[in-house]
Amino acid sequence: MLEFAELLTVGPADVKAEHVQGLRDVGWTDEDIVDIVHITALYNYMVRVAEGLGVELETGKGWEPLAEQLSFRGHTTLKPFGKIVPGPTA
Repeated sequence: MLEFAELLTVGPADVKAEHVQGLRDVGWTDEDIVDIVHITALYNYMVRVAEGLGVELETGKGWEPLAEQLSFRGHTTLKPFGKIVPGPTA
């Protein structure tokens, strides 16, 4: 599920029916898959709105040491995971 969410985040055009079927094959229901897509899309939307508006987090709240671990910046090259393998990039 997390591998699928990452693929959806960094390469949404690379998501294919086979990826969805791969989730089903390991036990996710169609309802689960819809939830995974909605939650991933909502998170990505909120991040892009905040970045697009130049929103900056208030410092001194304890999040600073974790910021690098949470960022996808510089780490957006698609990688193969398990059965989820990104398609060719253009």
